[in-house]
Amino acid sequence: MFKLQRRDKRDRHTDRQTMSSGQSFFKMWILKQDVLQRDERRLFPPQLKQLMVGGVRAALQGTRMASLLPPVGTETFRRLKLASREQVQHQDRQTTEVTKLEAGKPLPFYFGDPPPEFLNVPLEELDPFYQLQKTFVVLSRGNVLHRFHSGPALYLLSAFNPLRRVAIRTLTHSLFSLFILLTILSSCVFMTLSHPPEWSRTVERVFIAIFTFEAVVKVMSRGLCAGHFTFLRDGWNWLDVLVICTGYLTQFVDVRMFTVLSSVTRVLKIIPVLPGLKTTVGDLVQSVKRLTGVIILALFLLGLCALVGQQLFMGDLKHKCVVWSAELIEHHSSLYNHSSQYNYSSQYNYSQYINNRANMYFLPGHSEPLLCGNRSSAGACPLGYNCLRTNGNPDYGYTSFDSFGWSLLSVVRLVSKDFWENLMLQVLRVAGKTFLCFFLLVVFPAGFCVLGLMVAVVAMAASEQQEAAVSEFKKREEEFSQIVEAIKRNEEKEAACRGTLPPGQEGGAKESMEGLGKVQHSCPACCAVCADVLLKWNCCDCWRGLKQHLHALVTHPLFDLGIILCLVLNTIFMSLEHFPMTVEFESMLNDAQLVFTGIFAVEMLLKLVAMDPYGYFQVSWNIYDSIIVFVSLLLLSDIINLRFLLLMRVLRLARWWPTLHMMMKIIWTAVSLLKNLTVLLFIVVFIFSVAGMQLFGENYKDQVCRISADCKLPRWHMTDFFHAFLVIIRVLFGDWIQALWDCMEVSSQPLCLMFFMMVIVIGNLLVLNLFLALLLSPLSGDSPSGPDVNQIALSRIYRAVGNLLGKKAGVNPELTERDTQEVNRKELLALDIMISGDHQVPAEAPGQKEESKSPEGHQHEDPEDCCSHKCYGCCPFLVVDTSRGAGRFWSSFRRVCLCIVLHQFFELFIILIIVLSSLALAFEDIHLHQWPLLQTVLRRADQLLTLFFFCEMLLKWSALGLRKYFSDGWCCFDFLVLHVFLVSLGAEAFGFVSIGFLLILRSLRALGPLRLLSHFQGLRVVVCSLLGGAPALLPVLLVVLHMLHVFSVFGVNLFAGKFSHCVNETSGQVFAAGQVDNKTQCMELMYENHSVQWRNRELNYDDVLRAHLSLLHLGAAADNMDVMFSAVDATWIESQPILGAQPVAYLYYIFFVLISSFFTYNLFIRVFINHLQRHKSGKQMFYTKQQQRCFESLKNRVLRPTKTVPRPQNCLQARLLDLVSSVWFEVLVVLVIGLRLVGLMLEQDEMSNEMEVFLSYIHLLVLVLFLLEFMLKVTALRKHFFTDALNIMDILVLLVCITGFLMEDYVIFYFFPPNIFLILRAIHVLRVLCWAPSIRKLLLAFMMSIPALLNIGVLLLLLMFTSSIFGMLNFAFVRKQGMIDDMFNFETFGSSLFCVFMISSSASWGDLLSPLMRTPPDCDPDILNPGSAIRGDCGSPALAIVFFSAHIYLSFLLVVNMYIAVMLEVFGPEVAQRLSDHHLENFCKTWRKFDPESSQFIEYNELSDFCDALQDPLRIPKPNSIRLINMDLPLQPGDQIHCEDILVALAAQVCADSGNSLRLRLQESFPSKVSCGPISSTLQRKQEEVAAAVIQRAFRKHTAMRP
Repeated sequence: MFKLQRRDKRDRHTDRQTMSSGQSFFKMWILKQDVLQRDERRLFPPQLKQLMVGGVRAALQGTRMASLLPPVGTETFRRLKLASREQVQHQDRQTTEVTKLEAGKPLPFYFGDPPPEFLNVPLEELDPFYQLQKTFVVLSRGNVLHRFHSGPALYLLSAFNPLRRVAIRTLTHSLFSLFILLTILSSCVFMTLSHPPEWSRTVERVFIAIFTFEAVVKVMSRGLCAGHFTFLRDGWNWLDVLVICTGYLTQFVDVRMFTVLSSVTRVLKIIPVLPGLKTTVGDLVQSVKRLTGVIILALFLLGLCALVGQQLFMGDLKHKCVVWSAELIEHHSSLYNHSSQYNYSSQYNYSQYINNRANMYFLPGHSEPLLCGNRSSAGACPLGYNCLRTNGNPDYGYTSFDSFGWSLLSVVRLVSKDFWENLMLQVLRVAGKTFLCFFLLVVFPAGFCVLGLMVAVVAMAASEQQEAAVSEFKKREEEFSQIVEAIKRNEEKEAACRGTLPPGQEGGAKESMEGLGKVQHSCPACCAVCADVLLKWNCCDCWRGLKQHLHALVTHPLFDLGIILCLVLNTIFMSLEHFPMTVEFESMLNDAQLVFTGIFAVEMLLKLVAMDPYGYFQVSWNIYDSIIVFVSLLLLSDIINLRFLLLMRVLRLARWWPTLHMMMKIIWTAVSLLKNLTVLLFIVVFIFSVAGMQLFGENYKDQVCRISADCKLPRWHMTDFFHAFLVIIRVLFGDWIQALWDCMEVSSQPLCLMFFMMVIVIGNLLVLNLFLALLLSPLSGDSPSGPDVNQIALSRIYRAVGNLLGKKAGVNPELTERDTQEVNRKELLALDIMISGDHQVPAEAPGQKEESKSPEGHQHEDPEDCCSHKCYGCCPFLVVDTSRGAGRFWSSFRRVCLCIVLHQFFELFIILIIVLSSLALAFEDIHLHQWPLLQTVLRRADQLLTLFFFCEMLLKWSALGLRKYFSDGWCCFDFLVLHVFLVSLGAEAFGFVSIGFLLILRSLRALGPLRLLSHFQGLRVVVCSLLGGAPALLPVLLVVLHMLHVFSVFGVNLFAGKFSHCVNETSGQVFAAGQVDNKTQCMELMYENHSVQWRNRELNYDDVLRAHLSLLHLGAAADNMDVMFSAVDATWIESQPILGAQPVAYLYYIFFVLISSFFTYNLFIRVFINHLQRHKSGKQMFYTKQQQRCFESLKNRVLRPTKTVPRPQNCLQARLLDLVSSVWFEVLVVLVIGLRLVGLMLEQDEMSNEMEVFLSYIHLLVLVLFLLEFMLKVTALRKHFFTDALNIMDILVLLVCITGFLMEDYVIFYFFPPNIFLILRAIHVLRVLCWAPSIRKLLLAFMMSIPALLNIGVLLLLLMFTSSIFGMLNFAFVRKQGMIDDMFNFETFGSSLFCVFMISSSASWGDLLSPLMRTPPDCDPDILNPGSAIRGDCGSPALAIVFFSAHIYLSFLLVVNMYIAVMLEVFGPEVAQRLSDHHLENFCKTWRKFDPESSQFIEYNELSDFCDALQDPLRIPKPNSIRLINMDLPLQPGDQIHCEDILVALAAQVCADSGNSLRLRLQESFPSKVSCGPISSTLQRKQEEVAAAVIQRAFRKHTAMRP
């Protein structure tokens, strides 16, 4: 027992040290998982009785619970009496509230359970803090505490009034809360009815009456508003007021907004009814408060991006292709003939012609006209059409940059990545491909900054909540340990008084103490007897012997291995189902299912006999197995016909598969531990679904013709609750812009914008909190307990085979599991790459004597041996004597080669030829044959650069040796790439380029740019981190594929053979269900019209492989929902689909996206964080130490205050200097900039003349003010004006704006709009925003993550560059279909880079992948391509799938690492500050004022003035005496304090600088340190002064009392 107590103390001490502020986010996260997984402890009734004993209570004096427990000899719970209230008035009042006794929370464990007669009745106040505030408590079921005001309710009902006591008993009774909850849920059911019955108004009146009765009960029991804990003092009770008021209003006034408000408030009433939801809402509100700085920064950045987009693309999206007619030609010619008397209004209406959609060009299958542009890189119109400016914008006119509002909506759409690729395609088609830099350099970095900081802040808030939970849990443990120690000491004292106890009683006492704190699971005696009789089978000795043998069988590892193999085989057989199947094949599958059902039934029977039903059903997995067997038997008996339920067997693998087990634990955690957050998310979804149906349902019905050509409701609408629910789910999944367009077209635009923005913000905030809460939540049993039976079983089989075959099979029979793990570990170590400087050396084995040295260490040493010792042993002739002859020459030659290889210019030369080789690859597009000279130059350059690479390899062979060269992973990669180039040159020289295998091998030259990875240390750090995490992520990938396989088999069972349809291929029209019902009728039409065909969808569920591909289009956010629409429209096998025939199919895809995206990403990040925690400890994951030092110096430079400008002697200049240096002048400049930004926001396309004149005056005024600012600053600052980078930028902006104002037309036509440069001055606004500490901290923290972001971003760009070249070399001649068109294809490097960029963001890659998978007869494999040996315009399905899968996975991994770099590298530990040299210099200057003789000491009485005179961040303003005393500074003789001690103590208050580093830096200012030992300290001096004052006071009192 004492060992247990000492261990608890040691654990608490370790936890307290680990929870300090200096710990990283990784260690904090792992600690929370460890602490929160401990069992909850409680006291038994005997211990509760001992707690009331005087000895125990005396031992607990001074603890937190001592003030809560009643005096010794009194009852804990006492009824409320009038005499006790009068007695309380004379007690002392406690000034702090005890958080353990908050209203609405259960009582602490040391109070025990109250008697049943004390439930739901007024009791005396338990918290001393509230005893003088006229309150009493009531305990309800579950020991939940309710607190009431003891004053008269409504000034009529006292606390002893029977009517009020009845109201209190009613309010606190659990049945009353259940009744209110059922009423709310019933009301919610009626809310979902789009066409409620006539009697629903009567039911509505009943609901209003019930809510009124509830409010009356609350008012009668609590009082209205006078006093604490009354009705209106609780904010949640205002919901009751709103519910009642809006309920009565809707009975008399039929206003839609009142109905919506009534519905919303009723649903929100669930929050105060369900326990725990209020706490969850409070935590969310606190996290929103933490997001204030991020929200301000986000609005600022999004506003700037919107302004840039508005200035660049205003009115451009109105350009469309219009047919070129004779009237149009005549109109254009008349515009240039000023003498023409042509009457345009009467004979030809130009505006009406160009805005007529019938005159515009439409691509097949598109509802929007083709956009175009008049720039060279913009999209062109087909022959016969001209690019003209019309009046309409695409997408109902809502996609545009014509005003600030629409531009901001477009930027939000881009940042949220909702259908953003379509917007980018539209912008680049009208503006040109050069404007891709707007998206790459402006929008997406700003969006990533906003989203990354938002994720980091929410993660930090969630971490703090978890930390508070850990702290509270440890306090409970500490209280429990104190009680245990007190009870034990009391028992020891009693035992010593009574003498020794009998042995039996000692054992009982010991068992009682050991069982202390464990939860006792008891059951009635009758149940125990029944369990012994019915569930424990021990009838005879023979039966018990059989049970022992069967128990040994079912617990054997080989038995589990056999079950695993059966499960795998069962999964394979279920995967063989397809459409159409032959009768024989289907019969074979049915027989296989019968066999597997029998196997699993026998398994269950064997375990039942071996373990007894009592022991069998104690294991949760056995319960799950029995349910599956029962369902399988029901399927065999044809009682139910749901074969997909057999997929439940596949999940049994989680019992032996740790990663799948963790996946299921994450899902279960979301349901159980995070049920409050999950329920709150469902409540929000329900609220918005009901509000959307009530707000916009009628509008969709009335204005349906505006969004549907056939005036039928589209797939997405809000006319009923189910479809409104689907729209809200779609918005939460990130697809909201198209639903918003439809809503704005049928209803009010401001109302729709406000509604959808609320859904996006609130919904995504809840989803993000749920995701991070899942990520940070501890999973009890992340992996199955016990040994890995699979490894044990496999090792036994391995040994058995080895014993049978012996040495002939090459099997070591003595190999154990530990040996296997050691071999695997050595193999992994052999693949590891150690980084040293700018070069890499392979990792050495643990037992190797001589460690490998970095290349820098060989500059003055002999090169290593060329070959390994085994090679020298096998081939003795390789041994060369280097002391004479040819061996000496060879050794000298190797030294020269080593010096060349290690030289810095050699490294730069290799980088240069890699860059040149990569650029040469970028020119090998389909247009290269049109430039013969360039083609010849590239061919010669390829040969020359390959020769350089070959010479590099020979030099490294000679310098490093073959053994070291081929043991380095980067050198091996260079070797493989070089041979790819050599084979390519050989194939080209001998004319074998057209061979398929050599074509693929030639395309592998795209790996050449990746050779840059080995020459940049920052990139190597990221690559090694990713490669190190690959083994940990491989099981996650297998789990993802497994879950995808489960849903694929499920989809085959549901939708196989149901996606076919009858279509007219000439017109592309699908026949309606009334015209053609099934395949037979379609075949009849085929004989009459050959253009009619019975077609299947490209994405279908006819077999498992096709189902995999179909689900990948949704799971990877490909934004291709055709497969989902096909499933919803499916009716029956080989039947014509009907629109919306099976809306329940949406649920299948909702669950798939939840599991494949939400929970899978959570598992992925969890495993990756675990890997980083084990190997990196959360520090320097993605950047080098040199980069860290560089950015720390940059941060210090940013934090360093600007140097004071010398004050001029001229009086006027001095006053101007004071003016321009003041804060108010900076604020005034920011206001002027804001005025100009507002002017830019007011600009819009096709403004009125009055508005243009008004904005031009504003522009002129701002220019004058900027010019005045420039003149004032130059006059005041003189030459120091040009030392500030912001001032130089202001000059450039001013010059550009003046030039643009004078020559506006020329600048806009030939260059960019000059107003864009004005936006650069918004940096001043950002500088003012940085005055807020939260925003400054965010920006500084984000700046410190820039090294990691740069490394990962450069690696991502290099990956995109490589993939672009690979796509251009393989898919350049693919037929233009889908998203492959004249602008966006793989024909050139620029177009290929754009396509790869869209693939990297997982945006509509399905439309890009589909053309690359075309095979005959959908393409022509024999068509000739000019200038290329490649024939045909078909794709390569296998190569395309591998290319897309690899690029998407690597891009996703890099993007996730970018978020982790921001979230964990920055916000894990606190952002530590370090004192800069400027701060130290200011300290020394201030010190010299107080110590002019440089004695390094000041008097103790000057310490307060000195600390007040310092500058921030070291300054401690007055009054500072208490803080200085608590710093405990050492005092030297003569009450003096040394400067070093003061600096170290002040630095410890504000930054993370260590004392040693500060002392070393301080020695530069005071080289000769005066050493003297301290004799006291400030804290000790204060204690001495207080003690002296107490002694003097006592002595004077004693003297005064003497006669």
